[in-house]
Amino acid sequence: MVCVYCAESFENSSGYREHMETEHQTFKVRMAFAHCHEGFIKADCTDLRCRLCSETLTNLEDVAQHLQLIHCQPIDSSADLGIQPFRLAKEKFVCAICSSKSLCLRQLSRHTQTHFLKYTCEACGKSYATMTTLNHHIRFSHIQDQRICRKCKATFSTLEAKRNHLKESRKCWSHLCNVCGERFITWNLKQAHLAQVHGTGKRTYVCPECGAIFIDRKKYRSHFKITHTDDNFMCSCCGLKFETKRDLNEHRVVHTKERLFPCTVCSKSFPRKKNLVQHMWIHSEHKRFECTLCNKQFNQRVSWKTHMKSYHPEIYIPPYQSTSAFDEGKNNNLKILLSVLKTN
Repeated sequence: MVCVYCAESFENSSGYREHMETEHQTFKVRMAFAHCHEGFIKADCTDLRCRLCSETLTNLEDVAQHLQLIHCQPIDSSADLGIQPFRLAKEKFVCAICSSKSLCLRQLSRHTQTHFLKYTCEACGKSYATMTTLNHHIRFSHIQDQRICRKCKATFSTLEAKRNHLKESRKCWSHLCNVCGERFITWNLKQAHLAQVHGTGKRTYVCPECGAIFIDRKKYRSHFKITHTDDNFMCSCCGLKFETKRDLNEHRVVHTKERLFPCTVCSKSFPRKKNLVQHMWIHSEHKRFECTLCNKQFNQRVSWKTHMKSYHPEIYIPPYQSTSAFDEGKNNNLKILLSVLKTN
């Protein structure tokens, strides 16, 4: 989320609103959109009030009508308003136009954009809301001799020159630490800084729909997409839902029993490419795993595990063993296990 005045970025709507209230109380149109591309305006319409009379309004159409009828502003009702509306409720990302749910602000922004697509790039087929944004896309994506820093507007002849500029110019880094004010070039660097310098614990992700808690962001996104939106792929045979079409296609072989990936060495075939890749290690002369107790070598990890279970059961820890049993003397067992597994 980027401030239209100073191009500062924020991770959530509350931080953005607090910034606007404290830093930009006075509204100046020219200054406000200096950092934005013309005709590409996204507005927070969660709490709409007229700046002239403080009347509360429901949507942008009501705002336009109010300005036209009450304040006699020259609004052309036959033309588009040129604004994409957003309702930024806390931890909820719902489309202000069709009420479709999204996982994050970036996803919501991409979805909202689909309601305004009118101009298509002839080079790649991507569509945009305005001719200005289409030209901006062409300038950045299809004209190779010009690159612009979005923060300071400096122009560079090559992408490498722009990258060097971003590495050296801290003022153009868009990820700001809200604790100490230090800037970072990537979101991951900022998160690492928060953890190491300010002792911020590892972030957890709480599903706003069902309250499920996740440590891994990817699993959280997958859960939300599959469980709480229609933006997923369902198996027609069993009803299971998947995040991507590729995941669905990999699952389908469970029902079709197809084996489309044959081994070029032996007569075996496999339902998935990753199964074939794993199998090919059997034919390889390179032994990746070695037992340091008896020096026996193996192509596959599963073969090493079978060997350990059969010949060295005293130090083998079954994967299905209960947590309580595993905890007893686990440190010693792990040291032994790691010492005998050599990965080449």
